Amino acid sequence: MKFKPFHVHAHYVDIDPSVRIEPVRFHAPDGFPLNGLLHLPAKNTPEVAVLAMHPRGDFSRHYLAPGLVNGGYAFLGANSRHLNNDADALHERLLIDVAGSIRFLKDRGFKKIILAGNSGGGSLFAFYIQQSGLPPDQRFDSGPSGDKVPLREVELPPVDGFIILAAHPGEGRFLMDRLDPSVVDETSPTACNPRLDMYNPKNGYRPMHEGPSKYSPDFLAEYRAAQRQRCERIDRLCKEWSAESLYYRARLKDPARLTPAEMLMASRHGLQRRYLVIYRTLADPRYLDPAIDPNRRPIGSLFAQGGRDPIAGNYGEGLSRVMSARGWLSTWSGLESRAALELTAPSIRIPTHMVYADADTEIYERECRAAYGLIPATDKTFTTMEWADHYLFPVGSEGQSRGNARQKLCEDALLPWLKQRWPV
Repeated sequence: MKFKPFHVHAHYVDIDPSVRIEPVRFHAPDGFPLNGLLHLPAKNTPEVAVLAMHPRGDFSRHYLAPGLVNGGYAFLGANSRHLNNDADALHERLLIDVAGSIRFLKDRGFKKIILAGNSGGGSLFAFYIQQSGLPPDQRFDSGPSGDKVPLREVELPPVDGFIILAAHPGEGRFLMDRLDPSVVDETSPTACNPRLDMYNPKNGYRPMHEGPSKYSPDFLAEYRAAQRQRCERIDRLCKEWSAESLYYRARLKDPARLTPAEMLMASRHGLQRRYLVIYRTLADPRYLDPAIDPNRRPIGSLFAQGGRDPIAGNYGEGLSRVMSARGWLSTWSGLESRAALELTAPSIRIPTHMVYADADTEIYERECRAAYGLIPATDKTFTTMEWADHYLFPVGSEGQSRGNARQKLCEDALLPWLKQRWPV
């Protein structure tokens, strides 16, 4: 049986065969092994490299690589230590992986490094830019859980430019807008409060095949408030578990004062890393009501493809389904995660190019414009890709008529922007 390439990388198969693709292995400053694919133009090695990374996704074959390398730039798609599994991901530690990738490129002779933050990579890289711009003693030395991270002990090399591509406000902020507030029991996958159920016809729901749903402002206000409350409840539990672990680990630092029984208890409780199962994390009314944050998106969700109702993503695969307490607080909590553009965008002073896809079911212009407005860089650009979805695939006949949006983005927007600032 012949399978088609996964859709995210579908156009990557069109890469020019003359492009040099080198599997590379390097390490983060704390010694953790990393890898990726370094793409180089056929005839020369430029002094400018573009770096892409996602907290958990595989960006080694990113769709920007063909267009940017054909334009004369090197491109490294690097993978983080939490590739395909972010159940215990601390964003503060992921910054170490970004630093290791940048150091690798600099050691290979690249003089200028441009970050390409796509989707969750946008908030990751913005967090890196914020922390790398601080004196070491002012950086975070622990995650929101209190777990230590070595940001003050390692080099965080600076970068020269930043592309923010179809990026959400941060994984935690993204998830809080999708937490199902109708959950009444965190141990039950299906227990539901009908008053807060976006799939209750009394609240404005219509099946997808009948057309868009219509949720009232009052329902949405109560819904959003309840989403925040659910996040707060999960946060409290994670903080309690994290505090318990820290307490017992602190006791282990002075073993002479502990009896053998106390030592055993402290070891067990201090080493234990507790996990949550988090049900129903993809319930955003915007999936079914296009009048909320309107753009050119179709009804539906990226997480329920093939024309399925978004309920398939919410009750099915989900996001952040299994998380450690410390991973939740650092990565997926909308209230505790520091990898949020509202917190980090004010630190971005390097040339920045933000790209918004106006048929994206997940990212909305209001969010992008808000983050763009917080960026103090005097050199910043905003580009809208019309009739393109989150992966820059065309939407509808209008999108089809405009051709390959990925190619157009590189040729019409990113390459001119790059060449004006960092010619190759």
